[in-house]
Amino acid sequence: MPEMNPVLSRFPLTRWPLLLAGGSLLMMFGAWGFQYIGHYDPCALCYDQRHIHMAVIAFGFAVGFALMIKPDLARFAPWALFAMAALLLYSAGFAGWHAGIENGWWDGPASCTVSGGGSITASDIMAALNGERPVVLCDEAAWRMLGISMAGYNALISAGMAGVAAWAGFRGLKAS
Repeated sequence: MPEMNPVLSRFPLTRWPLLLAGGSLLMMFGAWGFQYIGHYDPCALCYDQRHIHMAVIAFGFAVGFALMIKPDLARFAPWALFAMAALLLYSAGFAGWHAGIENGWWDGPASCTVSGGGSITASDIMAALNGERPVVLCDEAAWRMLGISMAGYNALISAGMAGVAAWAGFRGLKAS
């Protein structure tokens, strides 16, 4: 019986950083789509989650292009994948924490939640009334599908991507 060989296991190890950066870029496109097309304004914690994905994108593209230009650096690819897995695991944890705040499982930061004693100032209200910036609280999910908020989906997808990055890193270590 022939051995099954999934497509992803044949994917070159040196291209995984680019693939993972592309995954985070797709997450950013989704976030921007919700913001600019769907008019779901992000809260402060949503912006923080975007910064983590921007770090994954920058690191993944830098490492991926470096591996394309200098193939002799391929021995460092597993370690770069482990670093990306750590960044994505941090993203999953942060997004999970945010989803927990939205679901009322724990209190969020006082700066952007009602339950934390939210500090919405008169200038925030005036800015919202003038259309300069909306007041978006971190403990209110703007959108849900199947009971899961955008932060929840970010946590799930980031955790999956972290698992893939770790799997590819371990696969690279075994091959070398």
